[in-house]
Amino acid sequence: MGDSLGRKIIFWTVLMVYSTVIFIFSSRPEVGVEQLFYGQDKVIHFLIYGIHAFLCLAALSDKILLLKLFHYLLALVFSVSYGIFNEIYQYFIPEREFSFGDILANSLGIITFLILAYIFQNKKLKR
Repeated sequence: MGDSLGRKIIFWTVLMVYSTVIFIFSSRPEVGVEQLFYGQDKVIHFLIYGIHAFLCLAALSDKILLLKLFHYLLALVFSVSYGIFNEIYQYFIPEREFSFGDILANSLGIITFLILAYIFQNKKLKR
């Protein structure tokens, strides 16, 4: 039981640090990321929030292979809400803007990563 609690504390800490880093970068007036290809911004949003959802899932679960549908739903709600909050917050930052496209990219990343985690979990359980 102590090992499970230690793992939960570690994952919650990692999630909080990761969320704080996202917030800090969202607070900067100028991101300064060089555009290498069209849509790069959306790909970055997709990946950042997909990882956020995975960390939420890990923090919410007791054991990584015993995830319940409720854990997925909570991770989805928390990550999407956090992404929307960040977009609303950016509206008030100079040189930043609110973007429905970013919310869509965030949400697609979250959903994709959660589906991949679900598929991976079910393959592990079948073995």
